[in-house]
Amino acid sequence: MRRPMPWRLLLAVLLCGAFPLRAEAFTVQDHRALTEAALDAAVAAGAQAELEAHRDSVVHGATAEDLNLHVKWTGWHHFYRPEGALSSALRRGSEERVRALWEDALEAARNGDLPRAWDRAGHLAHHLQDMASPPHVVPVNHGLTDRFERYGARASLGRLPRREVPPMSGTDAQRALARETLEAVRTESLATEAGDVLPWSAFWSEPDAASPGAFGGYGPVGNAFGLGEVRWKGRVRRIPPEASAVFMDARVASAVAYSGAFLAWAAERFGEVTAPDAAFVALRGFQPSPELSLELLGGIYSDALGAAPVAGLRGSLPLPHGLGLSVDWTRGLEGGAALRSRPVGGWAFAVLSPPLIAWRPSYAFGVDVRASAGVGLRAWEGGGTRLGVPVGLRAHVPLGANFVASTEVLYQGLRPPGVTWAHGFSWCLGLGVALGDR
Repeated sequence: MRRPMPWRLLLAVLLCGAFPLRAEAFTVQDHRALTEAALDAAVAAGAQAELEAHRDSVVHGATAEDLNLHVKWTGWHHFYRPEGALSSALRRGSEERVRALWEDALEAARNGDLPRAWDRAGHLAHHLQDMASPPHVVPVNHGLTDRFERYGARASLGRLPRREVPPMSGTDAQRALARETLEAVRTESLATEAGDVLPWSAFWSEPDAASPGAFGGYGPVGNAFGLGEVRWKGRVRRIPPEASAVFMDARVASAVAYSGAFLAWAAERFGEVTAPDAAFVALRGFQPSPELSLELLGGIYSDALGAAPVAGLRGSLPLPHGLGLSVDWTRGLEGGAALRSRPVGGWAFAVLSPPLIAWRPSYAFGVDVRASAGVGLRAWEGGGTRLGVPVGLRAHVPLGANFVASTEVLYQGLRPPGVTWAHGFSWCLGLGVALGDR
């Protein structure tokens, strides 16, 4: 079973710490419990033996979807409006993530990589489970203080009403469960201790009909799910504890049922594409995942005065829309006379374009080439720093087992001390570790 290594979690915290932790539906441990229950239900209903054999991969995927913060916050959000697309300038919707994950899963299965295929299915099941959370389908943009998601799902697993949902695709399951949850908010209600009827739409309010792509918000009672008292229409209403528990039980039962239905369907599809007589399907184009990386650099800097070797470090992190950001620190390994006024290293910050070229010669191997442009501060013999403008091309290759390699060629526009702009070139090779979409 593949689990995040400590250095990977540390890298994610250090480089993604600037992103707010928002819109996490159930907790990671809730997703683990929901997925285990869905697997048990699917196996008990007669799903193929492959499903039980790859249980660890499915559970890993379902829990890792919230831990891959750099993927979550630069690629896809976890909201889905079943009646229309959501407006989001920086990230794509949950429904697009579901489609992309299934394409990854099916291709992995076709190429005999069943652990990866089931891991992708687990990531997808995570999004299905999110559809049982009203804030994710109304939807309400929320943080870690959302009371529905802090309420916890695991207690409900011990008293689940039995539900049977026929096997269905991830997209169908997502749509069906999202509609079911939204309908519950619209039409169901709870009874207060005084006998008043309080609709669940008082807790989560849909967006105005004139703004179909917008997010909704908390309703008149606010972020109050699970509280013993709420204020509604000018009066304090006492809520019996069982009212919240019954509503949560129904949502958890749906999350388990639809997750299990998808996993059973996925087992059938994987069986079809791995059969000896399965039709050949060509590889999809290489689609590099958002990636955090740390590399050791070595290379050569050259200008009109000659060439010198350099070494250093590079940290890279993804940005929305396929862009990237990297920070390089380099140091010259030999200098020359001070009178030659040669650069001896420094810092450079660069923005990377989306892939200009992406080549995939085999299932396990891919190369992407991006343009890079930035600004640098170069240290010089004799003291002080000078401005540099690096522009060039960078090729990147995932090596497997969390290792990566890269090579880059740069034009270096530099302003040496006391003279006009000078020109140089550099080449470097990088080797390091990376945290991708895993």
